[in-house]
Amino acid sequence: MSKYFDQARQTDSHAAHEAVGNRVKVQEVLEETVKSYGNPKDTAEGLLSRCRRVQLPVSSDSPVIFPGNDFAAVALESYRALRTRLLRLQGAQKFRSVVLTSATTTEGKTLTTMNLALCCAQVHDFRVLVVDSDLRTCGLSRLFGQPAGPGLGNLLDGEARYEDAILRTQNPNLFLLGAGMASHPAPELFSGKRWKELMLWCSEQFQLILVDSPPILAVADFEQIINACDGALVVVRALQTQRDMLRKAALRIDPKKLLGVIFNGAKASGQNPYMAGYAMAPQGTDNRAQDSPQETETTHVSG
Repeated sequence: MSKYFDQARQTDSHAAHEAVGNRVKVQEVLEETVKSYGNPKDTAEGLLSRCRRVQLPVSSDSPVIFPGNDFAAVALESYRALRTRLLRLQGAQKFRSVVLTSATTTEGKTLTTMNLALCCAQVHDFRVLVVDSDLRTCGLSRLFGQPAGPGLGNLLDGEARYEDAILRTQNPNLFLLGAGMASHPAPELFSGKRWKELMLWCSEQFQLILVDSPPILAVADFEQIINACDGALVVVRALQTQRDMLRKAALRIDPKKLLGVIFNGAKASGQNPYMAGYAMAPQGTDNRAQDSPQETETTHVSG
């Protein structure tokens, strides 16, 4: 009997040693993984905490950047309504990265991008990244002071790290990625793998990424930019955007990625027209620009 007992004890001892050995091997693999890729916390909060800081020309609790304050209250309510529609849509479709664009220039997409980001960053524990992907005009970067240092162009060139190019603001939820400097033409940079890798990484670190892109019809960059992003919003300026231009622009957007249209610069009742009204039309809504000038009532969020 003792013979069988001794054999069983030896078997159990061998199994225990084998289990301990397996745990050691697993631990070694985990340690090697951490060394190779870094601690998950370091790749998110820890990494972002090492980013350079930039001071926006607004207070930490201001939800809009505006040249003047006369109509800021009217615009603020429209931006908040736009935020509500966007976040509701995000909850349903689970997207992270959104390109804001327009058919042509001077339709207000850059200011819309920045103000929408400021409003979204007011939501508790909702981290937002704004990206200036217009490497030609750098309009968004100029809006927040065009700080020195690397930006998106440097990342796509492989000359900078994420934590060197992304900027923190006085709002703990709001981060910026300026255009930076690039040594290669924009179409070549956006067609490379680094743009897609950047968007994948950002989608893991931020709840929402808003990308200010060049106009659709002006350059070839937009189609390459949207390829790495989840969706697109098209800014249409009241009494300015022509229908034929909007139709041409719409043909360059994958219908599955078109989240809606932002009707910008409508004339609010009793107010002068000044970036006053916004509406995000859902997919399938006929919300096109006017062919001829006519008075527009206060814009509301449709749908």
